[in-house]
Amino acid sequence: MADEPDLIPGIYIYCDRWCDRCAFTSRCLQFRIEAEERDSGDALPDFDALNVQFWHEMGEALLKTVRLIREIAIQEGIDPDDLQHEPASSEPSESLLRDAREHPCAHAALLYVGMVNDWFPVVDEGSDAEEESSPTHASRSLEEPMQVIRYYQYFIYPKIVRAVEGRLSQQVSVHAQSDTDACGTAKVALIAIDRSLAAWSLMYEEFPLHQDRIISILLHLDRLRRAVEVIFPEARAFIRPGLDG
Repeated sequence: MADEPDLIPGIYIYCDRWCDRCAFTSRCLQFRIEAEERDSGDALPDFDALNVQFWHEMGEALLKTVRLIREIAIQEGIDPDDLQHEPASSEPSESLLRDAREHPCAHAALLYVGMVNDWFPVVDEGSDAEEESSPTHASRSLEEPMQVIRYYQYFIYPKIVRAVEGRLSQQVSVHAQSDTDACGTAKVALIAIDRSLAAWSLMYEEFPLHQDRIISILLHLDRLRRAVEVIFPEARAFIRPGLDG
């Protein structure tokens, strides 16, 4: 199976493992193997094409989100470009994993997990009243951004920890491979943050009664995104096999 010409070698190494939303399942060896184990058959090209459209729409939402965040920051008196330096961190110790978990970006990712968990119960409590005042298709239109938020909620933290651990390991051993893996992992984390930002911007439009809470989440995620970009300036340029042109 690995010799099939349509398969992309190593495409699964720096992916987000969300096969249901992947546009390349028909070209992924890992998916083929797992599909055979589940007796679920091969991926369908039509299925991949639908996911291409989905992420294209989310990409457009991300562009709107960046503009929205800048507008909100200006209204709140926050300099959108105030992050200029890498967050302070101590010298790597013998326990790189512990240092990675204690990194400011890792703490910020964990804080985001809590912010999401705090937000949904509040919205659920007021959902009946909002549906009565706004009888639209909101519940259906929000199903997909909610899926995006929930999927990446717990995904960002371990990826950031792994990327930071790899960077700290590189500083200790001067091993190029660990730094390359760190950049690839950081890129996956950045993509997850990007998609989460786009999803939250769609929530912002549909929940006017909760926009203050969503603004806090958007600003927090945006600062985390820029912090990761400062620590891993090469991450955006990292080419993931098959996923990046």
